[in-house]
Amino acid sequence: MAPSPVTATVIQSLVEELHARLSSQREGKVADYIPELAKADPEDFGIVLATADGRIYAVGHTDKPFTIQSISKPFMYGLALRLLSPAFMKAKVGVEPSGDAFNAISLDPHSGIPRNPMINAGAIATAAQVWHHDPKQAEAITLEFFSTLAGRRLEVDQAVYVSERDTGHRNRAISHLLRNAAVIEEEPEPGLDLYFRQCSIRVTCRDLAVMASTLACQGRNPLTQAEPLDPLITTRMLALMGSCGMYDFAGQWLYDVGMPAKSGVGGGVMAVVPGRLGIAVYSPRLDDFGNSVRGIAVCRELSQILELHLYDQSPLQHSPVRSSYLGTERRSRRWRSAAEAARLDPLRSGIAVLHAQGVLDFAALEAVLSRIDGVTAEASVIVVDLGQVNQLSPASSALLQRQAQRLEGAGLHLLLCRSDHLKLPEGLATPLRCHASLDLALEAAEDRLLESAAGGSPAEAASATPGAAAGSAAPPSAPLLLASLEPALRQAIAERLELRHYSAGTLVTERQQPSDELFIVATGRFSIHLPIQRPGSSGRLARVATFSEGMVFGDAAFFSGQRRMADVVSEGPGSCWLLHRNAFEQLKQQHPHAAIALLSLLAVDLGDKLALCGQQLTLLEDL
Repeated sequence: MAPSPVTATVIQSLVEELHARLSSQREGKVADYIPELAKADPEDFGIVLATADGRIYAVGHTDKPFTIQSISKPFMYGLALRLLSPAFMKAKVGVEPSGDAFNAISLDPHSGIPRNPMINAGAIATAAQVWHHDPKQAEAITLEFFSTLAGRRLEVDQAVYVSERDTGHRNRAISHLLRNAAVIEEEPEPGLDLYFRQCSIRVTCRDLAVMASTLACQGRNPLTQAEPLDPLITTRMLALMGSCGMYDFAGQWLYDVGMPAKSGVGGGVMAVVPGRLGIAVYSPRLDDFGNSVRGIAVCRELSQILELHLYDQSPLQHSPVRSSYLGTERRSRRWRSAAEAARLDPLRSGIAVLHAQGVLDFAALEAVLSRIDGVTAEASVIVVDLGQVNQLSPASSALLQRQAQRLEGAGLHLLLCRSDHLKLPEGLATPLRCHASLDLALEAAEDRLLESAAGGSPAEAASATPGAAAGSAAPPSAPLLLASLEPALRQAIAERLELRHYSAGTLVTERQQPSDELFIVATGRFSIHLPIQRPGSSGRLARVATFSEGMVFGDAAFFSGQRRMADVVSEGPGSCWLLHRNAFEQLKQQHPHAAIALLSLLAVDLGDKLALCGQQLTLLEDL
C-alpha cells in the first residue's frame, strides 16, 4: 500500500522496510481448531503504529477485518473493573502469571479462582461478571465499549461466533468448573456466550493500533479524545498484559521485547509503549504458543530499532526547567509610582521565576522541586510558569501542593501561572496562587514583596499602596506629573485639563479610535491591552501595561495623530485628567513655555517607558 505524501516520513519508510523484509517469513500455520479461523489468508500482513499524538503509520493489510479473539481479554477485564470494582474482581479472578497455555484449566488450588484474566478461564469468569452486571444490555455495553476504544463502530462476526460457540467444548467445561467453584454464581452459559461474542468482534489492524494507543494514553483515545478508561484501570491492564499477556511465552517476550502486549489466534498482536504509542500487527500464521510469527518478529525488531523496551529507558536528558531568573531581570507590566518603585526595586531579587516544560512525572517534578528549594535561600516568592508543561500527573500535582504548603509554613510563597490546561487539586488552584499569565503572576509576586516589607497583612499593605484603593480616594487638585513645574506653568496646564471619572471595567479608549485626548491618571488603575497576533489566538488580548496615579497613557498616539492601537480599561473605580487636542493647541499659542514644559515632562516619561521596554525585550532573548 503506497503511503500518502502526508505520511511518507522517516517512520513510515522504516515500517515499510520492516514489512517488506518480514513478508518472506512463512513459519507457522493458521489456527484451525475453530473452523472459521482456518479460512484466513496466511499471506495477510499488516503493521500499524499509532502515536499518543494521534499520528498513524501503516503498511500492508491494515484495513482487512479479522476477529479480535484473545486480544479482547485485557479490554474486557478493564470493562469489568470499570463496571464493578477492583476489589470485586479480585475475588473472582487473580492476577498472577500462570505459565500455562491460553486454554489451560488453571485455577488456584485453594480458592478455585482463575490465575489471571488473560487465560481462557479468567476471561470466561470476567465475561460472566459483565453479563451478570446487566444481563439485558451486556452485549450492547461490550460493543459500545470496544467501539469507543477503536474510535469507530465495531460489530460481531456472526460466522466466527457461531463457529466458536459450536466447537467451544473445552471452554464450556471451564465455565462449569468455575460455576462449581462459585466464581460464576449463575447459569454459566449466558456469560460463556458473551465471551464467545467478545472474541468474535471484528477489527482491523488499524483498530487494534488505536486501541493500543488508547492504553498508551492512560485510557484516552488520541483520535477522538473519548475516555473509555481511567488511568488507574489502564495501569492495571498494562501490568497484566506485561506479566500474563503472552501466556507461557510471557517471560521470554518481556525479556526480548519489553512491552505490555496481547496476542490472539486470529493473527493479531497488540503492544503498548506507555505514554508513547500503540503497535498492532496482523498476520494469521501462528507459532506453537498461538502467537503470530510475524507479529512477534515485528515487535521484537521495533523494540530494538526504536529502543522501546520498557526496562531500557534513559535517564532524564533534558531539564524540566527551561529557564530561570530573578525578579531583577524581569518585572511585571504594572507601572509603579516613584515612591512604590523606590520601595520595590531593592527587593526584586526576592522573586525567582522558573519556566517548567514537558511531562512532569515524578522524575521531572523532583528536578523542579529541587530547583525551587535551591532558590529559597535568596528568594521569598517563587513563580513557576506551567504554560509549556504538557502533563502533570495527579501524584505530581499532590507533591507540588505539598511544596506550596511547606513553603508557606516557612513564610515563603509559591505562585503558579498558565496552568488552566492542567488539572490541579483545589488546594493548589486558588485565585491567590494561580494566575492566567506570567505578567499577572509577577505583579502578584511584587505585591507580596511589598506586603512583606510593610510588615502587615495583604489587605493592610494594599491600603498603604498608592493607587491600590484609589477608587475611593479623592483626586488631587492637579496631576502629580506637574508637581515639579513652576506654579505659573503648572496653573496654565491644569486650567486646560478635564477631570473624568470611570467605573470598574469601563473601556476608556478603544483600538482604531481617533487619538484626540491625552490621559494622566488621577486615581485608580488603568490597563492597556493589545490583541495577540498569533494563529489560534483570535479575540485574546495581552496586557501591555497598567498605570496608576500620576502616570500618562495615550501620549504616543496623541502626538503622532495616528489612531489608537490598544484598548484601555479601568480596572476599578478611577479618574483621569484629560488634555484635549484643542486645549493643547491653545496652550501652545497662549502659553508656549507651559507647553514646552509639559512636552519635556512627557518626553522624559516616554523615554523611561521605552528604556524599560527595551531592557525587557533584550532579556527575553535569553529567557
